[in-house]
Amino acid sequence: MIKYTLRCKNYHQFDSWFASSDAFDKLKSSDLLSCEVCGTKSITKSLMAPSVKAKDEAKKSNRPLRQQKEKEANLIQELRKKVEKSCEYVGEKFADEARSIHYGDAPERSIYGKTTLQTAKSLSEEGIPVMPLPWYDRKSN
Repeated sequence: MIKYTLRCKNYHQFDSWFASSDAFDKLKSSDLLSCEVCGTKSITKSLMAPSVKAKDEAKKSNRPLRQQKEKEANLIQELRKKVEKSCEYVGEKFADEARSIHYGDAPERSIYGKTTLQTAKSLSEEGIPVMPLPWYDRKSN
């Protein structure tokens, strides 16, 4: 396994693991790599220094990262429970319902649901406050 620091054409930098240098090259030539921030497929390897650690040292250094990821996952799960408990799920009707509430055609309340990125941008441009939730429905992905 090899870890590369990658950079997209928009200067977002992120790390990713590959089976080998050839595996990276094959994925890149097949246009299967994309930026985890903006989604662009224009990816290059960034400058990086090699890192060699003993097995025991590597195991110890992974623990804090694993603990941080578990903590973040727990916080997201808590947020999801709060949203599901205090907000009304409107599903695919999110954009229509958000507009109705904003323009006074429906009672004011907190809602959540699904919409496309383009529709969310349109809502925001109309002055309707929206935000993406930090989880996804595994059934639809």
